[in-house]
Amino acid sequence: MSKPNRIKFLFDQYLNNVITEDELAELNEHLQNNEDELQFDAVVNGYFDSASHAVHPKSKAIGDLAWNAIAHEIEKVQPKQRKLFSSLQYIAAAAAILIFLCSTFFIYRSIYLKDTLRKDIAHDILPGTHRATLQAANGKIYQLDGSKQEIINDENTIRYKDGALLEKEDQIQDFTLSTPKGGQYRITLADGTKVWLNAASSISYPSAFTGKERRVMVMGEAYFEVAHNAQKPFIVKTQSQEIKVLGTAFNVNAYQNEGVTVTTLVHGRVQLNSPDISEPAYLNPGEQSVLNQNAFRITPVDASFYTAWKDGEFIFKATPITEVLRQIERWYNLDIDYSGIPEDIQIHASIQRDRPLSAVLSAIEKITNLKFSIEGRRMKLTK
Repeated sequence: MSKPNRIKFLFDQYLNNVITEDELAELNEHLQNNEDELQFDAVVNGYFDSASHAVHPKSKAIGDLAWNAIAHEIEKVQPKQRKLFSSLQYIAAAAAILIFLCSTFFIYRSIYLKDTLRKDIAHDILPGTHRATLQAANGKIYQLDGSKQEIINDENTIRYKDGALLEKEDQIQDFTLSTPKGGQYRITLADGTKVWLNAASSISYPSAFTGKERRVMVMGEAYFEVAHNAQKPFIVKTQSQEIKVLGTAFNVNAYQNEGVTVTTLVHGRVQLNSPDISEPAYLNPGEQSVLNQNAFRITPVDASFYTAWKDGEFIFKATPITEVLRQIERWYNLDIDYSGIPEDIQIHASIQRDRPLSAVLSAIEKITNLKFSIEGRRMKLTK
């Protein structure tokens, strides 16, 4: 693909909010490269000259940028005082202003738009990716390869899914897999159980399961597909509860700043126990437990809404905006100031998690009529 066509492709990807992390970085390089300036100008001009540009999600914003850039120039040709004009004078004045506006618009649109795009693209915040650390009980720490996306714990080895060896073990020991804000990762445990770990989360587990139980500990959010073993139950411990299963698939959300522990069952059956509750609770497929104020509240739900994150999607159904923003905060590695944000707003939306932050915020702002400002990685409501 020729360079002009490549720049046009990247620009279209950006306008349609489907640009990937690598493509955004490539577009930014073209914008910063003076040698590509004429080619980028041609792309921008072609965009405005095309009859199809109105379909782009960013079209209105880009059009506003171009026109706002010359607003102060328009004021210069507007009469300071009201005067009486003849019809011919009105026509002549209107024609002169129109010619001026058109010529000025074509001059300024590329200059101002290009500078603004340079700033927007360079400072846009990209979505999270596969990042994690693995820490052994002996203190050894591994920075995991993001391109590998998953590790597998076999009998005496820890390896990436593609077979690349990470560690050969001489003895059984405990490990903790941790993701930062803006990170996620997958692991297959020694018994074949698969775990998806969301951002700002961790799972502690042994390199091999001995004894009568398979026990792990989770902080944050994780999705489990538990390998069936009727003789050895699988137990997931969080700060406030234990989930006991034989073989099933479920999601557990136990972030401390959420204030509740949410367990959603996809298939199988689970038993929930809490030290503050005398009787256990049981979930059937399509049911969800919310542990709050020393009680299990069980309701039927569409489980796919609560597991969509592992497949690269945010799905919100009457979700309070503060909860939505906490998910965005974790995934985009932000610090959000929640002061002034109305807590009674609920959001219904489906948003891809691989979009830049600007695209996600644009969708939320349209839904809520709120406006947010970002400085570095700090975000707040614009008064």
